[in-house]
Amino acid sequence: MADLIYSVKSVFQDYVNNGQLYNIPGYQRGYKWTEQQVEQLLKDIHEFETGGDDDLFYCLQNITLVEKDGNFNVVDGQQRLTTLTLLLSYFDEKALVKNKIHYAVREPSNIFLQKVISNEDDFIENIIESQSFEKFIKERNFDFQDIYFMYTAIRCMNSWFGREDKIDKNAFKNKLLNNVKLIVNRISGIEEQELFMNLNAGRVHLDGSDLIRAILITRVAKQEMEEYDSSEVKTVVRLNERRVRIGWELDEINTWWSKDEVKAYFKSFTNIETGEKETIKFNQEKHPINCLYKLWAEKKKEKSIRLTIFEPKKTDSDTKKNDALSLYVSIIGLHRTLKDWYEDREIYHFLGFLFSLRVIAFSKVWEKWNSENITRLNFIDFLKGEIQKAVFGPEPKEGDEENSGITFLLHKIKDYNSNTPTYWKGIPELQKILLLLDIIEHSKEKDKGVPLPFLKPLYFKNYKEDEEHIYPSTPLDITEKKFKDLKDPMKSIEDYLNKLNVGSEYDKLIKWEIKNDEWQDFTAEEKNGKLISLKNEIHQKRPINSIGNLVLLHLSINRGFGNDYYANKRICVINNTENGHYVRQHTLKVFVKQTESSDLNDWTMQDITSNADKIYNVLSDFFTVKETNNG
Repeated sequence: MADLIYSVKSVFQDYVNNGQLYNIPGYQRGYKWTEQQVEQLLKDIHEFETGGDDDLFYCLQNITLVEKDGNFNVVDGQQRLTTLTLLLSYFDEKALVKNKIHYAVREPSNIFLQKVISNEDDFIENIIESQSFEKFIKERNFDFQDIYFMYTAIRCMNSWFGREDKIDKNAFKNKLLNNVKLIVNRISGIEEQELFMNLNAGRVHLDGSDLIRAILITRVAKQEMEEYDSSEVKTVVRLNERRVRIGWELDEINTWWSKDEVKAYFKSFTNIETGEKETIKFNQEKHPINCLYKLWAEKKKEKSIRLTIFEPKKTDSDTKKNDALSLYVSIIGLHRTLKDWYEDREIYHFLGFLFSLRVIAFSKVWEKWNSENITRLNFIDFLKGEIQKAVFGPEPKEGDEENSGITFLLHKIKDYNSNTPTYWKGIPELQKILLLLDIIEHSKEKDKGVPLPFLKPLYFKNYKEDEEHIYPSTPLDITEKKFKDLKDPMKSIEDYLNKLNVGSEYDKLIKWEIKNDEWQDFTAEEKNGKLISLKNEIHQKRPINSIGNLVLLHLSINRGFGNDYYANKRICVINNTENGHYVRQHTLKVFVKQTESSDLNDWTMQDITSNADKIYNVLSDFFTVKETNNG
């Protein structure tokens, strides 16, 4: 690892020697760092804190080099290397950078850069004191875009140090030379132009996870050793052995995060991405361990993930020493906790459901888990409380109208016999409740037999599923469009109503006395009016749209049998289950008749109300809600 990471001083003093230099090839674009980027670099270096530990360093990402004709062509990282050259020249470190970099992009650009380095005729002072770039270039042949950005960078550096007058420039320079380091990515065995094209296509960039790995491996092992003497062979061997061990541990962690089921589960936990202006990306698809790093950033309430948040700063109070060892312990601890959650049946399902609904921040969950005197049972109760709010909405305050909350909606589950029964189909709470029934069932540990498998993350939310009436709401949904395909549409309605009217009192009978001939004489508008009236009457007198008569079914199953009656639907659902299609547990129970009814061929009005009552009881038990009289 000593051959991978170099201090700024070593990059210019040791890596290139005996007349070698860094060459910016002609195929490279010119220098284009903005004032904002230059200021951000200065700010990051200033805020980086070593705490007196010379082994700590700020990683300025990477440069990619290809050796050619005794020099090093800079294939990637020329913007950083040029900025460092300008900054060191500003600090009058010309002996360090002189004859170390050459701009083959354009000769005038190279001449300008060499003048900055040598500071011939107070060149830097002239830049700082010039009134504008336009006036500055009138006296010189420097009318190129990249020269403008170099000119602006010098002025920006001077302006920033002028504003930050409390900064010790000598201390800053010492930190820049010794505690700012680059990962030198020296490439061989590939054509330079091909490498450049691959880099620009984003195919071989070092990822953020690579850089974090390098930082941890180089720093942590040495910090773990209380006494380290580079002249002692034994301590050097121990250091290298520990570095190998850390690398192996990180590989093991990455292997776990690379599992398809793990990636799928934790994908919804993360909301942050790499900052828009960051050149180092944290690609979660190519490097699954980045999900862990993103969650580490989220628990710190960061708005984006970037390499600098893994560097100790003066304002960072997350760890005692603000060093790599504490960072490593923190990351390992987070990984172990997430693995623990993943393997706990209840926590797995409750967290998976909450994050699929996008109703909670990871930082809130993490804070609760780490709060004082928290137990696992307390944490699970907390998750249940969050699920309750997500599914049923907030409980109304005293004196407010009741239009949300668990008590309000549980009452609506049992209002199927009221004068104003709830029309459940299509309301947002329906799908949440039906999904939750599945979550509850899968989260249970069974006393006997084999427990259900952990629910796949795919099914924490609706996955191409329809809200399906168990007992058909109407024959062919009573739509004129579908009626046109029937030979005797009026008989279809009569047959349907006869089944609905079985066992009903006279005042609950639903009548339809229109014949086919009479129907054909109606206008399209009149037909639709009659059908709408019939649908409203059915809903009013029968619990057709009760939650007890609704399930979720994958569209490939549901749309295969349309408005068939229960017996046909039952056969279809069971066949699909046996053929490996996923059917939710609540849906399956409905179609295998796990109710008090003994009639396997019909789904009766009694089955509907019994199922609604069962849903009420399951939810009440899960949330430990006491029954109240809201009638």
